[in-house]
Amino acid sequence: MSNKSRKTKKKKKSLDGEKKFHNFYSGVYGERWETLKTSLLKEKEHILLANPYSDFKCSFKPWFDFPNAYVAQEELESPGNGPLAPYYFMDGASYLAPYFLNPQKGDKVLDLCAAPGGKSLVLAYMLKGLGHLTSNDKSMDRRLRMQRVLRGYLPENIMEESVRITGFDASGWCLYEQEAYDKILLDVPCSSEKHVLQSSSHLNEWSEKRTKKLAALQWKMLASSWLVLRPGGRLVYSTCSISPYENDTVVEKLTRKFEVNVIKDSFDGGEETEYGKIFLPDQSNLGPFYLSILEKPIQ
Repeated sequence: MSNKSRKTKKKKKSLDGEKKFHNFYSGVYGERWETLKTSLLKEKEHILLANPYSDFKCSFKPWFDFPNAYVAQEELESPGNGPLAPYYFMDGASYLAPYFLNPQKGDKVLDLCAAPGGKSLVLAYMLKGLGHLTSNDKSMDRRLRMQRVLRGYLPENIMEESVRITGFDASGWCLYEQEAYDKILLDVPCSSEKHVLQSSSHLNEWSEKRTKKLAALQWKMLASSWLVLRPGGRLVYSTCSISPYENDTVVEKLTRKFEVNVIKDSFDGGEETEYGKIFLPDQSNLGPFYLSILEKPIQ
C-alpha cells in the first residue's frame, strides 16, 4: 500500500471516529447535544477543599454548607503537596460521591479507584481519624501520586493509624475479601467524554465498542465491590461519563442480580435518573458526573 493510500485510509478512519461519536451522543441527548457538547469543552468550575488539619482560614463562601468545601472566588496558587498543604482543588460534583457515602465514626471504608486522591481526602476529613480508610488504585503511577497527596494533606498519625494505600485490581477484590467494609466508594474508569472531545487522537479513535467495553469492566468492579460490602453497608457508584451504558445500565444489572436498595437523596441539583443522578455542565456548571447510592439489605 502506498503512503498516499495509508494517509487516505487513516484520514477516513479519523473522520469516522468523530462522526460516530457525535452520532451516538446526539442519539442519546437529541437536540440538547450541541449545547451539552459546547459546555463539555469549557473549563470545569472547581471548589476549594480546605484542610482542617492546617492553619488555613478560608474566607470564601461555603459551597452548599458542605464540610470544608468553599467556592473558589478568586485565583489562588496551587499549594503543592508540602507538609499539611492548606487546600486542594477538585470538581464540585466529585465531592458529592464521598459526601453521600456518609462515613461514620468507626466505619471501615474502601475507596477502590482512589487516585489522584481528592475523594479520599474528603473521606479522611469526614472520618476524623475515628475510622479506617483503604485508598486503592491499580496503577502504580497514579497510586504514587495519590500517596503524595494524602501524605501532603493528612497528619502523620492519621496516615499511620487510619489510612492504608493499596494497589489491587478492583474487579477481583472479592476473591480475597467478602463482606469486609461498611462503606465503599467506586468511582470507576470511564469514557470521560469531556477529555475525548479535547483530544483529537482520542476522538478520532472513538467507537461505540469503547463505551460498551468500559461498561463491561465497570460491571465486574461493581459486582465484586457488592460482595465486599457488609450487609447494611452503603456503596456509591460514580463516573464522569455521559454514556447511559456506563451509568444506569451498569447499576440496573446489579439490581437484577442482587437485592439492592437504591437511595434517592434529597440534595438539590443534578438530574434524576432511574437509579441515581447525573450532573451535566450545560445545566448545573458541574461535572459531567453520575452517582448512584446503593445499600445492601441486612438479611
